[in-house]
Amino acid sequence: MMDDKEAKEQVDELYKKVRQRWKERVTDGQFMRALAAGKLSRDALRIFFKNWGSYTIEINTIEAASYHKHSAFFRKHRDLMGPMALKLADELIHPKPPGHVHVVLETARALDIQDDEIFLAPMLAEFRAKLDFKRSILWEGTVAEFYAAGATEEQTGYWSAEFFKALTGQYGLTREQAVYFSTHEEADLKEHDGVMGHGSFRRLVLQRLFQDGMAQARPGYTLEYCALTAVDLHGKILQAAYDAA
Repeated sequence: MMDDKEAKEQVDELYKKVRQRWKERVTDGQFMRALAAGKLSRDALRIFFKNWGSYTIEINTIEAASYHKHSAFFRKHRDLMGPMALKLADELIHPKPPGHVHVVLETARALDIQDDEIFLAPMLAEFRAKLDFKRSILWEGTVAEFYAAGATEEQTGYWSAEFFKALTGQYGLTREQAVYFSTHEEADLKEHDGVMGHGSFRRLVLQRLFQDGMAQARPGYTLEYCALTAVDLHGKILQAAYDAA
């Protein structure tokens, strides 16, 4: 059990490590450096986004399943049930059902990606590995492991802003065509339409877990391991798209 200050310090330290690792494995990786410079091939961009679009559909279903899996925690922390429901609704019904997949398709079409490439094509192995890591943590791991692995969502917001800037500044996409990335910068980092920023929500849940003495991890796992592995896998999916092109 911890008080508010101690729990916040634990979460802040974990997020600091995630931020540092993200810079090393994602921001400074070949894919993002080439993207920012406008030197990433259109083929690599297409390969990435058709796999990423498919990934986003499945990761949102994992998030929805987590509400059921972790219902005991939310029944105790009833003040978080509303924000959790709003977070899921944001992903699944904005701008209309079935949710953010609509903005995925807007950006996909701007990159000449067909809908079936998003919905039906198999993912590259690295994208599947990132998804299955999150799935295994959900069903086999602890609540804290799952939310530690989700500490990347805040960095995903900043990454989305970098992606949006590159697509509109270097690749000729309009703001409307790059809407997937502007939507996720807002969703992950800012309160929007009464919905808590997704990154802030995850921080709050993890802090409560520390306060409750529920920040356990299984042997062979630590919360830092779960968080940094999620970062490393994000770097791997970008490199996979770069290499495939």
